[in-house]
Amino acid sequence: MGGSNVFGCFAIASIFCLAPQQSLSEEATHPIKVTYAVAIEGKEPFSAEVSCLPDSTCSLADQSDPTINLAITLYSGSGANGELSIYCSPNPCSFQNSRSRIEFSGRRATVNILSGEADSGVTTLLVVRRRQRIGEVLISY
Repeated sequence: MGGSNVFGCFAIASIFCLAPQQSLSEEATHPIKVTYAVAIEGKEPFSAEVSCLPDSTCSLADQSDPTINLAITLYSGSGANGELSIYCSPNPCSFQNSRSRIEFSGRRATVNILSGEADSGVTTLLVVRRRQRIGEVLISY
């Protein structure tokens, strides 16, 4: 009787060892619906809703004339935060932090788009550049 009980425990343990292992985060990964709107001066505003996976870069907008590429990364975890990135051509643009990427927190964010090329590297200019606001991005998820 003791031998069958040991065999049963061994069988259950071997099933757990042979079954494909998935972390809890993989099981709990569900697409997040992101609603966004982009308004650029002199252009027709546009908006849409996309589904994005946490911790993966998700393309929001890929417009031409002028070229605007907008992407978002939503981080998993207890807080609602993420990162927004932008690329504009032929006229360069960036966010209010003078970079092409900006972090945000909360389920809703409004981010200004400014004219001018993003600063690159780790140096910071000693002179503050005044840059014109040319639009904004609104995000809700």
